Amino acid sequence: MEILRPYLIPHTSPDSEGYYSVREAGLKELALGQERPLREVMIACLREDLWPERFRPNRGTFSAADQARLLAATVTVVGLGGLGGPVALTLARLGVGGLNLTDGDVFEESNLNRQLLANLDTLGQSKAEAAASALARVNPAVSVHAHPVWAYEDNLPRLLEGAAVAVDCLDNLAGRYLLQEAASVAGIPLVHASVAGLEGMLMVVRPGEPGLKVLYGPEPAPKANSAESYLGVPAMTPAVMANLQAAETVKLILGRPALPSGVALHLDLETLTLERLKLG
Repeated sequence: MEILRPYLIPHTSPDSEGYYSVREAGLKELALGQERPLREVMIACLREDLWPERFRPNRGTFSAADQARLLAATVTVVGLGGLGGPVALTLARLGVGGLNLTDGDVFEESNLNRQLLANLDTLGQSKAEAAASALARVNPAVSVHAHPVWAYEDNLPRLLEGAAVAVDCLDNLAGRYLLQEAASVAGIPLVHASVAGLEGMLMVVRPGEPGLKVLYGPEPAPKANSAESYLGVPAMTPAVMANLQAAETVKLILGRPALPSGVALHLDLETLTLERLKLG
């Protein structure tokens, strides 16, 4: 990879180990010369312990093999509002290489209080397409597939195809239950979060588990009766919960311990507490 030499940056870790990172301009030049996707070139460099400069701050928490594994993985995010927008942005910044983004909605003024992808320029735009555009500006190595459609029983298998993890960022239980079932059939874990007022719930549901039915009941309640409808959603709650979802997603991709089966995490920003709830 002689072409990368002008773009190398030497570093010394706290244990005096020397290593190099490489600027993105060099990676793009190599990808163009080899007619390969930028994502593949980054993975090849990491296999030689040569870190793309954009991912260098991940070093220490992640090994080069971990970072390459994230780049090789695909995640499906369903719902791109208060939870899904920051989940997608965080996963793209961390280096998850493939993102399937699904939402049939468009941005409205009421989204401006909490949805990171909502701004005066995106009002009226498809949430999925606006998310894809935002992610391209953050990390062009990510392969993004935008699906500006509502998730239903008949299209969920296609939306989950090739994904290692499904992330539930929906705002209604009926859709969440369908997504859990589809993820189970696809044989992949589901990372669920919900928010209402200053509280949030987080859960990892593995294939074959009852999951949300234990947390919320055997049948989905109407959205009009949800806690969110009564308590609203201020910006800080989905911001925290979205990053917890991203953390669990990364742990699942890397094979690290995530929330165990039958356990939900309850966040209360009023009291600044996190508690684990054993279900069932």
